[in-house]
Amino acid sequence: MTRRHRGFTLIELLVVMGLISVLLSLLLPVLGKTRAAARSTACLSNIRQLGTTLQLYTAENKGRLMGNVWYTPPTPDLAWSCNWLGVAERYQVKGQSLLCPSATELSLQKPGYGNKNLAWNGEIYPNAGGSAVKLNPTTFRASSYGFNAYLAAGGDDTKTAYMSAIKCLSEMPAFMDCAWLDARPDEQTESFPVESPPDLNGNISASSLQHWRFLMARHARGINVCFADGSARWVPLEETYRMKWTRYWQGYRLELPNN
Repeated sequence: MTRRHRGFTLIELLVVMGLISVLLSLLLPVLGKTRAAARSTACLSNIRQLGTTLQLYTAENKGRLMGNVWYTPPTPDLAWSCNWLGVAERYQVKGQSLLCPSATELSLQKPGYGNKNLAWNGEIYPNAGGSAVKLNPTTFRASSYGFNAYLAAGGDDTKTAYMSAIKCLSEMPAFMDCAWLDARPDEQTESFPVESPPDLNGNISASSLQHWRFLMARHARGINVCFADGSARWVPLEETYRMKWTRYWQGYRLELPNN
């Protein structure tokens, strides 16, 4: 007796293909969110490492905060070493540890500013050398992170030279996802808030306001932040001005664009 093997009809094949397409459409967004969550977790680990360098530095210097030297052409090693980047390198936090997994590709747009998808790039910074991001034409730094410039000895608040002067360590940002190596945002008031960026892509220029450097939707609608006490967490962009950037910061919730 001859047994016939029945194959799929065209309709059955189309049904199967349709079911596979539906399953893929359901699974792909989940996989995308899973990958994004993994990148954010790895970024948070990098941020914590930077926070550890701050703790180690202050412990070894009797509580004194690190400097924030930017540019010393006659003595290029000074700016290269006396900045959070130099301190991080001293404690072996460098290279990939300075790059958020969501922004590992380096910016190629002069003068090297990054954005939510790109790391800032000291190689194309226009000076010949002697800055915190560029020692000489062949030695430079790149990163996806920035530093709270107020949290430095010799900053705007001259009394904040020692960690002991700060009473809100768990609320004061130290390191964060950023389009440049530091930020010194203006507070303004809740009645007269700071100007919002045109979008949340993190694209900045030399004329951009300082707070636009970290107002970028790199991890969903927020950034990762390490605080002065060494703790780290994800912060929604609207809440970044509620953090205490200085000892006297009042803060308020930001109204930001939807895109």
